[in-house]
Amino acid sequence: MKKFLSLFIFVFAFAFVNAQDLYQVAELSATDLNGTARYVGMGGAMSSLGGDLSVMSSNPAAIGLYRRSDVAVTASLVTMPGSHKFDGDKPTYVSFDQIGFVYSIAGSGNSLRYINFGLNYHKHHDFNQLLNADNDLAAAGNASQTWQLADLCNSWGGVDYATPLADMAYSAYLLGEDGGDYTAYNAARNAYGRSRSGSNQALDFNISTNIKDQYYLGLTITGYNVRQKSYMAYGEDLLTADLVDDGYYLMDNESKLTGNGVDVKLGFLVRPIQESNFKIGVTLTTPTFYELTYRNDLLLGSYTDSYGDVEPQGYYFDYDYSVRTPWKVGVSLGNTFFNRLALGAEYEFADYSTCSVSYDDGDYWDDWDWHHKTRDRALNRQLDDYLKGTHTLKFGAELMVTPNIYLRGGYNHVTSAIEKDAWLNHFIDSPSVDVATNTDYLNLGAINRYTAGIGLKFGKFYADATWLYQHQRGTLYTFNAAEDATTDINACPASRVSLNRSQVMLTMGYRF
Repeated sequence: MKKFLSLFIFVFAFAFVNAQDLYQVAELSATDLNGTARYVGMGGAMSSLGGDLSVMSSNPAAIGLYRRSDVAVTASLVTMPGSHKFDGDKPTYVSFDQIGFVYSIAGSGNSLRYINFGLNYHKHHDFNQLLNADNDLAAAGNASQTWQLADLCNSWGGVDYATPLADMAYSAYLLGEDGGDYTAYNAARNAYGRSRSGSNQALDFNISTNIKDQYYLGLTITGYNVRQKSYMAYGEDLLTADLVDDGYYLMDNESKLTGNGVDVKLGFLVRPIQESNFKIGVTLTTPTFYELTYRNDLLLGSYTDSYGDVEPQGYYFDYDYSVRTPWKVGVSLGNTFFNRLALGAEYEFADYSTCSVSYDDGDYWDDWDWHHKTRDRALNRQLDDYLKGTHTLKFGAELMVTPNIYLRGGYNHVTSAIEKDAWLNHFIDSPSVDVATNTDYLNLGAINRYTAGIGLKFGKFYADATWLYQHQRGTLYTFNAAEDATTDINACPASRVSLNRSQVMLTMGYRF
């Protein structure tokens, strides 16, 4: 194990997330609770309360409640409790979360009270993540990642038809052949580490109207910019068939995902009782259409008593593909009591199983999808099988202590988009398998978010501060196949990992 750990520290700096799979598609559809400190402090439950720049992404019509122009900027300090520094990435970092404005124009008639225009940048989803696992594989029958790679070679009819990782393992003498069947090593222990950075950034363009101070309509067009880098290191202490120590191997996997996307949000807000501040809102969000480029560098080296020191081999690949996320529909309620207490509640539903992956090149695949692209039918069946509908609940409150001091609190619950029995299946006839260089996957649990904040006003200036705590756990598998993948797909011991986040946010703004 000492030899293995000493090898585990070296890093190959070839410049560049795993190829597209159901886990990446699910994450591209995810939305963080982010934006202004006031919006986050109220748990994001402001779609029927309005008066904040961030609501143009949750209900475009709520911007119609503005009667003055507004400009604001937000930054935060993020901590990932329980995570450890890996590959230079730290569990605490500074985040630039939001900057935007609303320009409000009074209408010329009794019916059209205001026309408002908004532009707002915000961090849609933060990719930063640090994971590690160290498993004693004896309890799992000395299972090894090489078991899965041998299974893939047997299933696909040869090492040349399996994944690039299986091909590299064969060249490094980690796989053998016996009577036409591929054989593999046993393993005593494994070690795994992954660091990931970057974000999915969004820019909202909004137009909204106020009709008779009773009906509010809004449209937001959102452009997305995806920037994600990932580094993963994995290794095993190897055993022979007789469980004798025979050496170790290490793989380094660097990858990069970049691209852009766009969607449209339609919002409606109504005060059903003119004498009351009570409002009901509805939002419909189209799928987000992403055009993405994936690049990957993999290095694999080994040392065994049987074959000696095998120099690390490199593999590089890049290609383009498209992802379509699900439709989303949301409803919201909001009311102000005694001109001092504002309460909001929201519900949103999105069916992640309707996501789709497509390609520009139709030579290999056999079905056509949106924008004259060819669908990855096998992978899309996996999305249908292992992704599901998500339910998001938001609650928030704001209390005016004095006209210059406000206290806020909020809560979110977001159900998981991933079925508990989901796994990273490389036995499907998908082009994603042709470029697969990893076997690890993470089944995420539900998210619970708790927020508290304070707001201060100084004439036309305002300052808001918020603390957000997000609790989430996941189940990590570093590989998924036993010697017979059909009988036990989770041979590697599961590792329970914490994905908790703590965030302190500050917004500075000016209304005029």
